[in-house]
Amino acid sequence: MNDTNVYCIQEVIVIVNIVKKTLKSQVYDYLREQIIIGKFKPGERLIEEKIGEELNVSRSPIRESIRMLEKEGFLNLSKTGGVTVVEPSLTDYQYLYECRIEMESLAAYYAALRRTDEQLLLMKKEVENTVLHKEKQDEKRVTVAFHDIIIEASANPFLISMLRTLRGVNSFYREVIVDKDPKYKKTAFVDHEQIWEAIAEQNAEAAKELMKKHIERDFTHFMNLYREEPEG
Repeated sequence: MNDTNVYCIQEVIVIVNIVKKTLKSQVYDYLREQIIIGKFKPGERLIEEKIGEELNVSRSPIRESIRMLEKEGFLNLSKTGGVTVVEPSLTDYQYLYECRIEMESLAAYYAALRRTDEQLLLMKKEVENTVLHKEKQDEKRVTVAFHDIIIEASANPFLISMLRTLRGVNSFYREVIVDKDPKYKKTAFVDHEQIWEAIAEQNAEAAKELMKKHIERDFTHFMNLYREEPEG
């Protein structure tokens, strides 16, 4: 086999790997998004065959995506092979917020120090979008986007990696808060504006403290709703 043939074979392998990775990523992104926005409800069973027909893909990338989502805390896999969407417990919420309070506050701190002008403009755009009172699904999107931009602006790759996983799970978990009390969103939007102002002024300590209070308020609000919910 000559050098040209070796090169061609290597090139084909690289192309195949890229295509395969892209397909798996697309299936993963799709399933993750459907769980986060609530199309797949907590406790609902996912059927590989049905998903495969809907996306027109084989079961292999679906199974790989399911394993990834299980590790991230979105899905449960039973011993018999069944796959269901996680039903978060009160303890799950508590543990999640314990992490968010510290890690997202830290992200806000470094975002104030390291953010670019472009990132600052993107944050401002999301703050402005929230006051337009768009349809419910859009409001969820801008809320998530605002936090995600701050995380990226921290420019800390380790912090970004850890928070990406937490943010996805959090978006899924806090559907309970948004669905039960839509009026609470207005309070969260005011918080966003204050956090943006601190980051714009590069006041790292203020940004950190405002983000901490924002997340603590979110958790307290959820706990109050949980206690008020009638049993059964």
